Amino acid sequence: MVQRTHGVGTVGAVIVALWAALWGRHIQKEQAKDRAGLYAAYIAAKLERYMDALRTASTGVFFDDLEHHTPNFIRFKRELDAAATDISLDMLAHLIPMDGRAAHRLARGLALVEEVQRSVAMEATRENESGGGYQVSDKRTLELGGQLDEAVGLMSVALSECHSLAAIYAQAPTAEELYGE
Repeated sequence: MVQRTHGVGTVGAVIVALWAALWGRHIQKEQAKDRAGLYAAYIAAKLERYMDALRTASTGVFFDDLEHHTPNFIRFKRELDAAATDISLDMLAHLIPMDGRAAHRLARGLALVEEVQRSVAMEATRENESGGGYQVSDKRTLELGGQLDEAVGLMSVALSECHSLAAIYAQAPTAEELYGE
């Protein structure tokens, strides 16, 4: 009889321990989603400004003024250099609990931008060191613009996901909240 009581008590303790562990995990997931919402709201504004500058650079190469031709590469480099962000991989890691893979898309997009920036820097160095003997072709500039456009596309989808999550957690205040009753 005593052994049965101990057995039931042991099973009960195991059930309570499992329930507590699962409940703790549930709470951690909810807190991670809340943090993701906070980071999404913070990153969305920064990302929007950054993407505007990148979009200007990436689309500018496709719509060059043929009458007053400005070398595509010079303008592309200038516009790309104007694009800057301080969004870090550490910030993106907080977005992982979001559905839709926004953190992964942003990380890949940022990596692609860095690769384009590296290629542009190499081409600019080559052009500068040639003493006028080498000029980056419009074809190469269009290629770099296409790569940059791919990065912008990835970040655009992720930005939409950030805005959606931010809208859940950071809704615009109502008139009552602003002005009282």
